[in-house]
Amino acid sequence: MTAGLAHYLDVATRFQASPEQASAPQWLRHLRAEALAHFERQGLPTTRDEAWKYSRLAPITEGAFQPVVRDARDAAHLASVVERLSLPGPRLVFVDGRLAPELSSVAGLPRGVTLKPLRDAVREDGALLESLVGQRALAKEHAFTALNAALLEEGALLRLAPSALSEVPVQLLFLTRGEGPVLSSPRILVDAGESSEATLVETYASAGPAGAGSGATFTNAVTEVTLGDNASLHHYKLQAEADAALHIGALHARQGRDSRFASHAFAFGGAMARNEVHAAFAGEGGDATLNGLYVGQGAQHLDNRTALDHAVPRCTSRELYKGVLDGQSRGTFHGLIRVRQDAQRTDSRQQNRNLLLSETAQADARPQLEIFADDVKCAHGAAVGRLDAQALFYLRSRGVPRAEAERLLTYAFAREVVEAVPAGPVRTNIEALLALKLPGAALREVKA
Repeated sequence: MTAGLAHYLDVATRFQASPEQASAPQWLRHLRAEALAHFERQGLPTTRDEAWKYSRLAPITEGAFQPVVRDARDAAHLASVVERLSLPGPRLVFVDGRLAPELSSVAGLPRGVTLKPLRDAVREDGALLESLVGQRALAKEHAFTALNAALLEEGALLRLAPSALSEVPVQLLFLTRGEGPVLSSPRILVDAGESSEATLVETYASAGPAGAGSGATFTNAVTEVTLGDNASLHHYKLQAEADAALHIGALHARQGRDSRFASHAFAFGGAMARNEVHAAFAGEGGDATLNGLYVGQGAQHLDNRTALDHAVPRCTSRELYKGVLDGQSRGTFHGLIRVRQDAQRTDSRQQNRNLLLSETAQADARPQLEIFADDVKCAHGAAVGRLDAQALFYLRSRGVPRAEAERLLTYAFAREVVEAVPAGPVRTNIEALLALKLPGAALREVKA
């Protein structure tokens, strides 16, 4: 047993044995214990495991991360951070993995839409939670999902009654202060009833100003989505944590008949960040869109892994991931589209494109198709390149300084993914975070 595995086993064992957790409902105690057993059997992944071949996990496996046991906060400073990052509408705010009720507000939820902290849901909606937790994200198949389940306590439940409509985004804001080796393990559950519609925004960010809170933190987040027939969910993930942060996130969605699911993942922060998106069609006529933008600089390592499971006929999926990599950063993309034998009339397309801004930046692309049906339309592709020399020359020849020309072309490359987000406060937040990452400043002022 490695030292890293022993550490996390000890953390989870002490958590489960604490007086507060020992009084949890029996089903939850059983789920945690079973997840811990799965985690111990699997162990922590290494680069020898094919699924983790490109992931730089040493900072996680060698770190002494654990959940916070104290709750000391600078309320005034945190309120200013929340004001800067929050969206109009209901939100739950978590600081170092723990709910901050004084910064949260569920006012304005439309009729038929419920948003509550996971702790409250365990107490008030135990039967529903038992039917949702671990049904999409399987602890037996993923070590970090198992670790998340073994420490299951904080997170959120978003529930939509049949035909419920939420016109304003629902936001979950996760802040890390970087004041110690903190482990955060949020679990987000979405249960969307038939013909319902909502937008959910997960934002992961630093709670301190630039240069403050430089200690490493580890966020291990899992989101499970269940879409009923004809339901629709737009999911946005904005990951912009501090430079020393470590982040592993997994989203698992199950789509009913004629449902629509759109995932937009933006990875800007952290020393190492890995985002996984898994979507499975369980009913005919479903539609899935997976978009992603990852922007690295310095020595950042940004991993992206997607899987689309076409298990039934007549479903459509579209996927576009783009990477912008500068300095010595490295970005990876592994996208799998599986079309099962009975999934006739599948229509699926996947693209990954990477822009390298320095000689030392790296990009790894691995699009993958597994097709077992014969009446399908499927395509995939990947590209890695540099700024267009002719376009750069064109701008320079018209008096645009080189640095400005490079900023314009870089933004133009990223713009396709950004503009897939409807105009509004969510896109404004994305553009503001992007402005801090791409060469130069004030990219929000760049015009078409």
